[in-house]
Amino acid sequence: MAKRKSKTVSNTAKPIGQITPAKKALTVEQVLQLSGKMLDLHVIAGEDGLSNAITTSELNRPGLAFAGFLDVFSHDRIQIVGNTEMSYLLDLSQGERRRRLKRICRFAIPCFIVTSTYPIPPELVEAADTNNVPVLKTPLHTSRFVGRFIHLLEQEFAPSMTVHGVLMDVFGMGVLIVGESGVGKSECALELIQRGHRLVADDVVILRRQSKKTVMGGSSPVTKHHMEVRGLGIINVESLFGAGAVCEEKIVDLLVWLERWQRDKEYERLGIEDQTLSIFDVDVPECVIPVEPGRNVSILIEVAAMNQRLKNTGFNPARSLDEQLIRRMQETKARKPTSAKRRPKKTAQGRMKDEE
Repeated sequence: MAKRKSKTVSNTAKPIGQITPAKKALTVEQVLQLSGKMLDLHVIAGEDGLSNAITTSELNRPGLAFAGFLDVFSHDRIQIVGNTEMSYLLDLSQGERRRRLKRICRFAIPCFIVTSTYPIPPELVEAADTNNVPVLKTPLHTSRFVGRFIHLLEQEFAPSMTVHGVLMDVFGMGVLIVGESGVGKSECALELIQRGHRLVADDVVILRRQSKKTVMGGSSPVTKHHMEVRGLGIINVESLFGAGAVCEEKIVDLLVWLERWQRDKEYERLGIEDQTLSIFDVDVPECVIPVEPGRNVSILIEVAAMNQRLKNTGFNPARSLDEQLIRRMQETKARKPTSAKRRPKKTAQGRMKDEE
């Protein structure tokens, strides 16, 4: 598996494999805006701390912290207080509960989220207001809430980066088309749309790692469904071609580099070895298509997408042909008869000795 390190997306951009994802952070207020209605979250206390930063998608259950063990306390995470933790707190005396919560809230905790239907003790509200730690409440059961909430956080905190290119849905395959400015990416994408394929993003493509083996691509909310075509300007693909010509997001299955044809460069002729590019430590298949007047690049990209789809099933046409040729040569060599050794001709003197 080869990793390309010398290709550039544009004259000023870094290679895709060398772009470092930016670290993300959300505030408690932003989390409320994203999931407040969906998860029925409400602020109970600590409203002055809604600007607290959340820097990880990991959650923490503070049961041991409530019990007094603070040597290993993940205070930088959102604290989920479920039935078990709340039952323990309510079982403590009022003075002991106030003392322990006061000690815990001195840590830089982003927020508490109390699930289920247990009442929130006033000591938690008091400690939260004093230390500006928001306390949120949801009627959902803990397991159900955590399952939904962590999925949302993982999407928001997934490593992401912005690249210059065009992302298309071609025969169900997410094809990211990149290359230097002016090489014809948007024109190629426009012809693909005309041929029935769907646009995901043009010019600004936002990539994020969805899982350890998947890179998801989408468009910026500002430029969604729009394209810039030299000579035409900005066009709205959804308005011109209909809702079926656009797609919100797509898994990146293939990376296609468009570059101007270089006469002295050797391009891939066989395709036996798979070429990949590492994005977020995910190996994405790639191919290089040289652009020259007279070449129909959109058809080549269609074939590249179908060929990669075939490879994903475990069948590599080039490798299969190579194995057939090797097997044919071995069979031909095995069938070839060995030539019999010819006996040397005897001279006249030798024949006379035989007669004697």
